[in-house]
Amino acid sequence: MAATNPIINSLIVPLHEQQFIVPQTGLAEVISRETPEAVGGDAPWLKGVITWRGQQIPVISLEELCGRESGAMTKDSRYVVLYGIEGIPGLSYYAVEVSGIPHPVKLADANMLMGGTQDSDCGIVAFNVLAEGEEAVLLNSAKLEQRISEQLQRL
Repeated sequence: MAATNPIINSLIVPLHEQQFIVPQTGLAEVISRETPEAVGGDAPWLKGVITWRGQQIPVISLEELCGRESGAMTKDSRYVVLYGIEGIPGLSYYAVEVSGIPHPVKLADANMLMGGTQDSDCGIVAFNVLAEGEEAVLLNSAKLEQRISEQLQRL
């Protein structure tokens, strides 16, 4: 029997000037964007915290974390709440500012090519890819969640 390439049900999540890909199982919920409660600190990418399902979770801007400006809030602005998958205490969930509603994509070796140039120098980006012809980035969740945790510990 020939080995088959796994298909990963994923979502392409729009940011202001790019997109990132997350497995569907990594996204807890898409919610309306609200003004987060400020937490102080010196990291402009940590936007504050919001209350979600009875707990406070940090809100981040991936774009600002990678040294770019985040987009202005529009009627399509949302937060995607992601599961903290690295098992860091106190970081079960975090929210990311996004500029639209994620759309599904089935990822397999046949429809995903390494390529693209967006954020190739950003430490939280694991890979630049073309998924079904759309340029996007795959995040390095270990580095991303470690950065969030380190910043929260400084507060």
